[in-house]
Amino acid sequence: MAIIVNPTAAEFKQMLAEKKTFLADFYATWCGPCKMLSYVLEDIAKEMGERIDIVKIDIDREPELTEEMDITIIPGLFFIKNGEVASRYAGFLPKERLQARLEKLLGNEPPVEQAPDRSYDLIIIGGGAAGLTAAVYARRAGLKTLVLESFAPGGKLIKTFEIENWPGIKNVNGSQLAYDIYEQAMALGTTYLYEKVAALEIEGAERRVRCASGAEFTAPAVIIATGTVERLLNIPGEQEMIGRGISFCAVCDAAFYRNKHVIIVGAGNAAFEESLYLAEFASKVTILARRDVISAEQITQDKVTANPKIEVLTWRVPQEVIIENNRVAGLKVLNKQTGASETMLAKGVFPYIGADPVTDFCRDLGITNDKGYLVVKSDMSTAVPGVYGAGDVCDKVLRQVVTATNDGAIAAQSALKYLR
Repeated sequence: MAIIVNPTAAEFKQMLAEKKTFLADFYATWCGPCKMLSYVLEDIAKEMGERIDIVKIDIDREPELTEEMDITIIPGLFFIKNGEVASRYAGFLPKERLQARLEKLLGNEPPVEQAPDRSYDLIIIGGGAAGLTAAVYARRAGLKTLVLESFAPGGKLIKTFEIENWPGIKNVNGSQLAYDIYEQAMALGTTYLYEKVAALEIEGAERRVRCASGAEFTAPAVIIATGTVERLLNIPGEQEMIGRGISFCAVCDAAFYRNKHVIIVGAGNAAFEESLYLAEFASKVTILARRDVISAEQITQDKVTANPKIEVLTWRVPQEVIIENNRVAGLKVLNKQTGASETMLAKGVFPYIGADPVTDFCRDLGITNDKGYLVVKSDMSTAVPGVYGAGDVCDKVLRQVVTATNDGAIAAQSALKYLR
């Protein structure tokens, strides 16, 4: 398998005309999930030999081809058979699933995966900064450890372009940090599976984790490190336009809005930090805040104020997504000061209005508060013995990468004490 990097649009179309079978990966150098996928593709290339080519196309080099292929989310994968698109996938794919799809593309049976063990000392639900750090500490202590993650290693880290408050390092790339922690955990012998957890059940001394796929795993100790999921605006047109102008990741999608107007909804750190990143691409960035109280850090507010591309409008509440040609064309917004409805034209809308904890699978255990966050003690233990929390999923005063890794380390040490 050869990896062909950055062919021109003409060369790509020539491959289609020649009826070739290959995988096309539309990526960007600044995209966290793309970077994580690149490591996967390198591994697959080594294992599958010369049976199929991987063609990597930088969307910043080929914007017209990107638009022609109707790519609105990256990484954008195209499984091409005999010059025709057999299927496509938007986003990160874990190695096993991607390799199975490639074998199917070649007309082969997917490789038979070795069944994983079902019993462990410790199960960690969530593979973000907190979960991966917990895995590092657990494996160093000799615990047989399983990490279950439904998306990609690193969680929100891979959506973060730059971290400026990581101690000792002025600037660190989120996806690089995520991969480094992941590699560290894997090198220590962590078992890492891509599964969505459906239920956590307590059975005496055992904790049983049931997955949406039907798989089940048991361990006497569990760490819940599932983080949070972005909150929706819950306005007409939003759901159907996700991926077609509604985005929750500026780092992933900023390049699609080069020289275009975009709207950010929110008044916190995330909204203001992402506005600065989007301003590097967009012609104009408008931040909408529900009130005149801005909760972003003052240093970030100062940067936004100094940026001529960014404007902040207060007392604005989104009412409806304006749709044209099956894409976002703007927002209808309520001006709370005048009571009038305003129309704002824009090609992209980025909601940053907070997040909700991912605890739907364990809310009947009595370990969450009324908002769904895990209630934990200083040792990260919950009200259920052997069940711990770590990271943003916990009820806490500060949600940052550094506090998530701190939680993961403490939770792993507490689980070790519990088991011994």
